[in-house]
Amino acid sequence: MKDPVPPLNSEQLVGIFSFVNTATAVHVGEDARIEFANQAMLAIWGRGPEVIGKGLEEAMPELAGQPFVEMFARVWREGITISGSDTPAEIRVDGKLDTYYFDFEYRAVKDEDGRVIAVLHTATDVTERYLNRRELEEASLNKQLLIREQSLNEQLAVVNEELSATNEELHSSREELSRMNVQLEHLVEDRVKALVESEARFRSMADNTDVLISVRDENGTLMYFNKAWSQLSGRTFDELIDTGWYDLIHPNDRQHFIDTHQQAFARRISYSAEMRLMGSDGSYHWLLKKGTPRFLSDGGFAGYISSCVDITSIKLGEQQLQDVNEELAVSNEELAALNEELAATNEELAESNDELLLSEARFRNLIRQAPVAICVIRAEDLVVTEVNNGYLELVGKSREQLEKRLIWEGVAEAAEVYAPVMHQVITTGTAFHGREHELILNRNGKDETMFIDFVYEPVTDLKGQVTSIMVVGNDVTDKVKARKQIEDIEERNRLAIEAAEIGTYELSYESQFVIGSKRFNEIFGVTSPVSRAQVLAAFHPLDAHLSEQAHATARKTGKLFYEARVLAADQSVKWVRLQGNIHYDSDGKAKKLLGTVMDITALKQIQQQKDDFISIASHELKTPLTGLKASLQLLDRMKTNPTALMPRLIEQSNRSMDKISELVEELLNVTRINEGKVILNKKKFNLADMVDECCSHVLQLGTHELVVEGETNLDITADENRIQQVVTNFINNAIKYAPQSRQIFLKIEHQDQAVRVSVRDTGPGIPADKLPHLFERYYRVDPRGIQVSGLGLGLYISADIIERHGGKIGAESKEGEGSTFWFMLPDDEESALN
Repeated sequence: MKDPVPPLNSEQLVGIFSFVNTATAVHVGEDARIEFANQAMLAIWGRGPEVIGKGLEEAMPELAGQPFVEMFARVWREGITISGSDTPAEIRVDGKLDTYYFDFEYRAVKDEDGRVIAVLHTATDVTERYLNRRELEEASLNKQLLIREQSLNEQLAVVNEELSATNEELHSSREELSRMNVQLEHLVEDRVKALVESEARFRSMADNTDVLISVRDENGTLMYFNKAWSQLSGRTFDELIDTGWYDLIHPNDRQHFIDTHQQAFARRISYSAEMRLMGSDGSYHWLLKKGTPRFLSDGGFAGYISSCVDITSIKLGEQQLQDVNEELAVSNEELAALNEELAATNEELAESNDELLLSEARFRNLIRQAPVAICVIRAEDLVVTEVNNGYLELVGKSREQLEKRLIWEGVAEAAEVYAPVMHQVITTGTAFHGREHELILNRNGKDETMFIDFVYEPVTDLKGQVTSIMVVGNDVTDKVKARKQIEDIEERNRLAIEAAEIGTYELSYESQFVIGSKRFNEIFGVTSPVSRAQVLAAFHPLDAHLSEQAHATARKTGKLFYEARVLAADQSVKWVRLQGNIHYDSDGKAKKLLGTVMDITALKQIQQQKDDFISIASHELKTPLTGLKASLQLLDRMKTNPTALMPRLIEQSNRSMDKISELVEELLNVTRINEGKVILNKKKFNLADMVDECCSHVLQLGTHELVVEGETNLDITADENRIQQVVTNFINNAIKYAPQSRQIFLKIEHQDQAVRVSVRDTGPGIPADKLPHLFERYYRVDPRGIQVSGLGLGLYISADIIERHGGKIGAESKEGEGSTFWFMLPDDEESALN
């Protein structure tokens, strides 16, 4: 038996495919990453094996903007096959970008589950076939034209034979006339062509010359006319703004021009039109008008800038040329008259030539003196024909480096990005406008990052062919950097204002209207722009007068500051603080105010709490101090003659001192909390024993009964004195706020690795709106202090003690059903000791 032939492995298969004559490649992913390409495909691409593993666009950057990368992405995403014949592609081979034609197929290769795993790419270079076929088609067309021309020549020969008998006498004269007529036509065509090209260049540069320039905004409203308009129309600037100039258009041209202008304005595209306009001298002038749309940096439409060139002389020249042609036709019958007309025509041509030379000189002089950078580049070979000093300064090059040289030799650093753009302008004849383009230019031997506004404006001949490119540029680097700095500052200010929840606004003293920020609208409950009267309507009636007083002062000092109350839609009151600076006009009259507004309700509440605390603290300290002072005065009187009242006075003095000490201790605890000086001395102790020790005063009072429930043998590791302080505070509060609750229930529970201690009374309970604030500093359920005394610090201190132990504290209550205060401490000994 023969040995079985082993199957080929993947590497052997790849090796075999690499020798296939058909160009073949395998790609994966939407970026068409090249997994395999045989020698035929690499030869088509003009690349080596280094492209393996790269995306198609990364391997061949010249394909950017061509449809092939997107075709690959579609085949990969949709699992389809895309093919084409005689398809052009621009490929850089041996450093030269050229156009090739291919028959190709992109086929999706799927696995057993129908999932695309690769794209098979095959291609055949049919450039030679395509070009040969095109040459054959052109040859066929030329042959047809030749046959037609031969037929016409034969017919013409017959006619000439018929006329030869009658034209023998004029034969020599007609030959001379024909030669002169041909020369004249060539001269006229060349001069007119040059004149039109010169005028086209002038239309691209509306500068401060005798060109008529006007500007309209995005709504079509007239905004500006230059002096040339006033000189031609005889109207002042204000009259042109108010009445325009449409009524000066010749009646036969008016409606056509208006229709052309309105259609272009609606589509926001450039337009040009010829018309006759009545001048200040009473005669009509022929004008060539060109309108160009303006756009802002963000792409928004800003209106039109229009230029008009007086082409009366050209029109007269055209009419004269038309008359010449008519006279030349008649001259076939009258040779004598023809000679006179030719002489006159030669004189007119000489004048036209002089005018053309003068126009060309004006054009070149205009380029050199223009305040913007200008460079004129010949389309056929991209050689710089004209360049002004502004452009040389812009690109940082000398005139020898640019003039009469290939543009990309002078500014090679810009070629990669802008050479394709210029090629597209030449190909399509459509101008390219670049706004604030960022690029790196090698200026005077140093790379500099710049921002440029520029235009690639195509200049065409009479046949519509692009003959040159006019580059007009302007350095806006400083403007862009300044704007970005301003934008950064404004963004930082905006973030700071938003973080501080400050509203901003602008008040116009003339219109009495206010434009405010979102926060401003939220504070006053309005939607700006809004009248000042509507804003003042939101003020509290008792504070409405403060605004006028503050503004009266601000008009003198330039600074506005006042605080007032504002009524919200739900009639709730909030405090606001308004500040601002007044801006004056040139006459010193207040023009507008820029200001801020801030909701200071919370600050006012804190100030009120502080004032209340000082009042309460003064009252609480005054009571025991008054009692202590009275007792001491009586004891002072008895010191030489003691009576039976002395022990009682001493007891009263001690109680007063205990009360003072208790109040001072609460204040010291708050100070320690604020300064972070509270130190916990943790140890293990029995909760029930601690409760018996700290609550003995309840039994001594005899007014309440303390009922201890739950687990009485539970031990915990914590600061016993601090926990005792919390429990005592809970019980004292129950006695103070529920004096009619005979029984006070203290419950000890073990819940989820934590110990829960709660104190419950059956008193009147606490309103629901006050529960969230119970553990705030200086907060008291009865703010007027009518029912009970205290500084409002006990629960605040208790909450801090429990939180420092890593526990939780809270309160539950329903009005009429009593209240429950509770805290939970972790039962884990290790965590409790940390």
